[in-house]
Amino acid sequence: MTQAYTHPAMLEALRQIADNSEHVRLDREQLQRVAEVMRTRLDLKLSHFNVRRDYPSLSPPDMLLFLMIVGAHNFLFWQRDESGEVVPWHLQVNGEDRHGFPAYMACHIRALKQGRNILDPDYLLSMTLVDIENYYRDEKSGQVTLQLLPERLARYHEMGRVLKEEYGGSILSIFEQAEGYLFRNDGNGLVQRFMADFPLTYDDWPFCKKILVNLGNLYQDRDQLIPADSEYRLLVEFQDPEVIEIGADYYRPFFFYRVGVLQLSQPFQARLSSGDFFKPGEAMEQEYRAWTILVGRELAQLLNVTPHDVAVETWAMGYMRCRPCYVGVSEGDVPCSYRPLCYSYTQDSVLMKSLWPLILTTKY
Repeated sequence: MTQAYTHPAMLEALRQIADNSEHVRLDREQLQRVAEVMRTRLDLKLSHFNVRRDYPSLSPPDMLLFLMIVGAHNFLFWQRDESGEVVPWHLQVNGEDRHGFPAYMACHIRALKQGRNILDPDYLLSMTLVDIENYYRDEKSGQVTLQLLPERLARYHEMGRVLKEEYGGSILSIFEQAEGYLFRNDGNGLVQRFMADFPLTYDDWPFCKKILVNLGNLYQDRDQLIPADSEYRLLVEFQDPEVIEIGADYYRPFFFYRVGVLQLSQPFQARLSSGDFFKPGEAMEQEYRAWTILVGRELAQLLNVTPHDVAVETWAMGYMRCRPCYVGVSEGDVPCSYRPLCYSYTQDSVLMKSLWPLILTTKY
């Protein structure tokens, strides 16, 4: 029931996981040090990290629909290269070489330009595995390297079916009913409704990664996406932005354990160093996801901001800085304000060779 999906219940469930964790613990002294560095960086945008995120040109109602539909595929953006090394998923799309989440957004824009009307529920329902393969095909190599394509197809089918059967093809009623709230006492907040009405696509209790990240991106980029003078602007001026938690993904915990805010057990470190897969739902996986969100809240409290205000920094550091970093790297090659206090760089160099947690999942 949607009324069980409350923000206090979410935090309580996360704290229970964290309180009973055996493989992950919080180093509060290191958290304080990291917070002092982060305090000087809160105004940084993705462009500071040379990350470009593109959006199509759409009317406000279509933009809301677009963001919620493409959010269905917002998971698992890594692959293995020809040598077997794990790298961010990448391809040539729209004539450019793109990587990770920005590549994924570019594929949706390409689809619209090619006449693949993903804003039409009937089109989503009609899509086949071949359509999904073409959707994510590399323009240069002709190959498709994005993983879990059947699972992505199933989520588009769900989006199409629910939008058609329950909402007349429009998503506006969900936003109008929410009145700018992510969580409401009556269960009609945006997070609650999307998890309840699109369970295959969005239900990820108590982490709520995809829906919180999608709504967080919408809130962050609302000036670009929904003009200030639009009649739809109030729908995205969220009344409870303090509950936009950071995403329980893999780049944020990567940054947190590299810098030393999260301390890991030896079995956990061994899994990371070996590149072995984590299993969805296992203790280690649940622990690092729960701690990721709770650390985001702790940082926000120390900095007197909302968790969403640390979202860009915590994601981009893992994605753009921790991945290419190595002991002895020049500041010019990998600039990093945290390096002098980074635990893995200054104390435990074994962790410098570890990856983000590898897991085949549709959740993040």
